[in-house]
Amino acid sequence: MSDNNALFNLVNLPLASCIDAIGYERFYPRFFKLMGHIAKIEQYMVFEFPNGEKEPRCRLAHNIYNADLGLQFASLYLDGSYHNDPLLARLAEEVIKNPAQPACELMLKKHLPPVYRRRFYNVPDLTGKFAIAAHDEEQNRLFYINFYQSRQDFTEQEIENLEQCSALVSSLLLRHFREENQGRGVQGHLLAAGLSEREAQICELIASGHTAKTLARKLGIAESSVITYRKRAYQKLGISRKSDLIERLKQ
Repeated sequence: MSDNNALFNLVNLPLASCIDAIGYERFYPRFFKLMGHIAKIEQYMVFEFPNGEKEPRCRLAHNIYNADLGLQFASLYLDGSYHNDPLLARLAEEVIKNPAQPACELMLKKHLPPVYRRRFYNVPDLTGKFAIAAHDEEQNRLFYINFYQSRQDFTEQEIENLEQCSALVSSLLLRHFREENQGRGVQGHLLAAGLSEREAQICELIASGHTAKTLARKLGIAESSVITYRKRAYQKLGISRKSDLIERLKQ
């Protein structure tokens, strides 16, 4: 009981700060700060799997040491490697049986198939991940939330904290994604067109006059990351230049 109280005292204020930021750009920095009280996380990945024939998409890809690496592995994962993720199908099945309760599990690098391990763990030097599968009942979508550590394994206390907070963490993220999807204005239009939250944000800022350099400075990410997001967004929209984007938004 005392351990639970200690954890609650640690996350109480950061949690309130996160709730206040749901649906806004400031949510993620506060979310990362909250997670820092629960476990040492060095890479975040969240994937959305819509019901039906639609392709999955990445909602969050963040490596705290290398932003480009996070984007690179998210793209690789969505390119078909998710079919080989040994945890995804198992956790998804659990959630289907009990959609009101998120399913979670720790996966260590040594337990992964060799090819999958080399591709997704050896290069970024990751040792394991704690995965959560959660069902968004309102939108009938599965969300696959992954937290990674490098250089060392999760401690027993961190695993316990993540298990205790799995419902809380997944609820925060799902509510944030829902609010973003229902957003109005430019970003709402771009999200409805299939762009990720970050892609929509960058396109909106490009249309308002920002360059890759000023965007990188404003968002605190590498200029190469801005260029990657822009390229992916333009591909999804079927355009090739800024003037096309502005015309699309006028329509």
